[in-house]
Amino acid sequence: MIFLSGVHGVGKSYFCRLAKEVTGIESYSASELIAQKRQIEFSQNKFIPDIEDNQPYLLQAVAELKATGQNFILDGHFCLLDGTGKVQRISRDTFITLMPESIILLTEKPEIIADRRRARDKVDVNESSIIDFQLQECNYAKELAENIGAQLFISGGSGDIANAIEFIKSL
Repeated sequence: MIFLSGVHGVGKSYFCRLAKEVTGIESYSASELIAQKRQIEFSQNKFIPDIEDNQPYLLQAVAELKATGQNFILDGHFCLLDGTGKVQRISRDTFITLMPESIILLTEKPEIIADRRRARDKVDVNESSIIDFQLQECNYAKELAENIGAQLFISGGSGDIANAIEFIKSL
């Protein structure tokens, strides 16, 4: 399994569609897997009050996907915004159980992410909060990749997508 991460609005869904076109690898959204298992919907503001309560549902869904023997991309996060909008790390135990072989972290210019969030989610997110969120996501991605022995590729933005696809092809 390849774990694809990045803040809300960085382009994970777009990347997954492109990766499938080029490599044929299926992708699954962590939030959609959780929503299906819990039979809930998530808010547009991306605040998640019950972050840790969601993880067993994700782990169950991913175990079922892994049982098929197919390689896939899991589109998710290392950090999320809690019910108050504060950046929170998802527990290390979740990633130890998920045990991705590889990790791709997508990054983008904060102003581009802010524009995407306004257009897609109809929310205004200030660029300084995006900078902080991306920094925390990046630091935790590096820490976890080292801890679990996963290969890590960090994209430099939309201009680096081809290199991220090449990283997948090299696996």
